[in-house]
Amino acid sequence: MKLTLKQKSWIAVAVFVVVFAGLLIAATFTDLEVSHLLTKHALKDGEYLADDVFGVFFEIVGSSAIYILIGVCATICLWFFAKVYNKKPWNIIIAVICAVAGAVAFFLMFSDIFGYIIEHVLKDTFIESGSPLSRYELIHKLEDNGAFIITEIILGLMVEGLVILALKGLKEDTLKKLVKFVLAAAVMTAVANLLVAVIKEPMGRMRYRAMNSIAGQAMGGFDNFTMWFVSTDNNEIFASKELFGYSDAFKSFPSGHTCAAGMIYSLIMLIDVLEMKKTWHKVLVWISTIVATGLVAVSRIVVGAHFFSDVLMGGTIAFLSMIIAREIFISKGEHVKVMFGSKKEDAPQDEEEMKEVCTCGEDGCECPFDCNENTTDKTIIDDAIQDNDVDVNTTDIVTETIE
Repeated sequence: MKLTLKQKSWIAVAVFVVVFAGLLIAATFTDLEVSHLLTKHALKDGEYLADDVFGVFFEIVGSSAIYILIGVCATICLWFFAKVYNKKPWNIIIAVICAVAGAVAFFLMFSDIFGYIIEHVLKDTFIESGSPLSRYELIHKLEDNGAFIITEIILGLMVEGLVILALKGLKEDTLKKLVKFVLAAAVMTAVANLLVAVIKEPMGRMRYRAMNSIAGQAMGGFDNFTMWFVSTDNNEIFASKELFGYSDAFKSFPSGHTCAAGMIYSLIMLIDVLEMKKTWHKVLVWISTIVATGLVAVSRIVVGAHFFSDVLMGGTIAFLSMIIAREIFISKGEHVKVMFGSKKEDAPQDEEEMKEVCTCGEDGCECPFDCNENTTDKTIIDDAIQDNDVDVNTTDIVTETIE
């Protein structure tokens, strides 16, 4: 007998709790040691920014997932209103607004990328002749430079144009399905990133690289290390920019970069939205999203920007936000209802589903659902039984039950 939806749901919850709890316990007691190990060849003594290619690359592009998600969702809305409501006088206006929203999202992505590039290119500027604050001011002066902004706008428009063309072929039925994905992705993005922002400031955890920097060493270096659940004195946070030349020295927990990268978990929702049937498609989506988020998480530790517990919590917030959004907008609370007994599992609607959930033998068929009016095609059960080489009389037993 194959597992029911209720059994699968409880197993999934149990696996998540065990894995997360195990990783959190490990991170709680090994945070500093893990950072010492992974930053050993990437972050030089006395420096705030690392030189490691792997770490710097993902620092530059790691948070792009959130901007890409917003841009793609805006473009889906564009085509939804342009095609589904093509006879409405206001559809073009909304479509244009969606296009602008998508272009803005990609503009912000390039602005973020260029900001990190400038930061790393100028990281050694004025170390000898000026103060860290001079470097901080120069970095932001370049970020606000008109030429950079125009370049970012043009790139944003170009990418949005390409996405519009790429999604042009979507049919109305597909667009109607994807609207649920857009709503779920919007809630996921808002909840996850708002939660990270709300936690970061009050916690004020000092970054590993801040402790490693010259300014940090003058303050006691790694003696400033605190566990993830301990908040830091706000007076040190307010002095962060003057001390380190960067405004984020006390924003370690949780990892915003990892949370932003975790927006790629939204692809998991497409399994249900697009009704993917093949197992390898589902496995590929799950593995690719976990690996992508994991790479960014590891890179954040490598450059000394975060501790193990920081990235674990940032990624988990993104994942749980996706699960909640999927349950509300796509599954309609199905898993929760089944798990807590307020809803019985629906009968399968086609032969494939019947074969998947029912186990047939000489004594009849066992199915983890209540047969009801939704299952009207007797041939579904007949074919399923025949495929299992069951005696013909068994068919009468099952079909009579449905009637």
